[in-house]
Amino acid sequence: MPPVPPRRRRARPVADAPIDPLLLRSEDLTKGWLLALLEDAPLEAASGILAADLTRDGPRVCDAALRAIASDTDLRRLEPGGALRPLAARVGELAGAAAPADVARAVDALQAVLWSAVRDELRSPDPDLVSELTERLALVAEHVRGAALERTAAPGSGWAAARPVAPDPIPNLPLRPAPAPAAEPEPPRPASVSEPPRPSSVSEPPRPAPSADPPPAAPAFAPPARGPAWPDDARRARTDALWIGALEDEIRQSAGASLSLLLAELEDGERVSAARTPAEATETFSRFAGAVRSAVRRQDILVCESDARAWIIARDTSRAGAYALGERVANAVRHSDTWQGVPLAASVGVAVLGEDGRTSAELIDAAEEARFGAAARGVDVLRDDEGREP
Repeated sequence: MPPVPPRRRRARPVADAPIDPLLLRSEDLTKGWLLALLEDAPLEAASGILAADLTRDGPRVCDAALRAIASDTDLRRLEPGGALRPLAARVGELAGAAAPADVARAVDALQAVLWSAVRDELRSPDPDLVSELTERLALVAEHVRGAALERTAAPGSGWAAARPVAPDPIPNLPLRPAPAPAAEPEPPRPASVSEPPRPSSVSEPPRPAPSADPPPAAPAFAPPARGPAWPDDARRARTDALWIGALEDEIRQSAGASLSLLLAELEDGERVSAARTPAEATETFSRFAGAVRSAVRRQDILVCESDARAWIIARDTSRAGAYALGERVANAVRHSDTWQGVPLAASVGVAVLGEDGRTSAELIDAAEEARFGAAARGVDVLRDDEGREP
């Protein structure tokens, strides 16, 4: 039998990959990624990299990549159409890269940092395990790189092109033809007998010449009226779509297993947004996100809807487990660094599939209502025996 040409084999998930301790160090991994980017970039691009959103959303990218090493379900979220594909597509933006080559280098730096961290967790590993981890991480990086390059615009000036630029306040206005030249005024006609001349003291303003131009279009974009926010509303809309899609996937795949939805919201989030400096607000919101991330478990899905709101899809979690997870989240936020001398506080709402709703919309509404009740009563998590109808 003639030899068969070798074919590419899809890297299988490595269920025993040592990612659990690394999920607790996603911020350290992001710091290593940031340092790798700064080492590779020219000096004049350093300020653009530091001004990007890597410190805020980088831990989520590291978390998603690590989970995809061990699970095909998590890998599918990074594939085209997956719930976390938009997050992976922002890797170039997070790294301050604009040109495709720079975006690819940013993903390579991420892959190298993750591999270094995974390798440090191995203790006398089997060679087959090392090979499987290498192949799987390369597959994960391939999906992240593909998503990021799809979003990349035409090649520009590389790292320097990613420096923050003030957006055009009125983009995409329709093109209009140049106005036609004004017609020359007709010479005055002699006065007629039936039409006596008007008194010269009465002047009539000239009537504007008719124009074929359409009225100017309304601006396609107007800056938000609220103060110092960070990601724009369009990005928030995309985030809403991706996390709701993830929730619907989990509902379909639950097959009778327990599933809970939690909403954690930072109290006084509007006051933090109106902080004296954007850097102060950024640091505070990052501490909130880090605290929530430290409390979730490996099987949970964490999606930040906004700087002050985080949704947690808790797999295999009943109401009692969801309450315990909510208390752990609130406690982690409380024990993070203070803001203006006051500990941070978060209220958490809990909704359970089959008990509080059977669709994503019903679970979201129930979690919103429970979180509002917790905030109104001044408790971390509103339980059924604290006033919420069972």
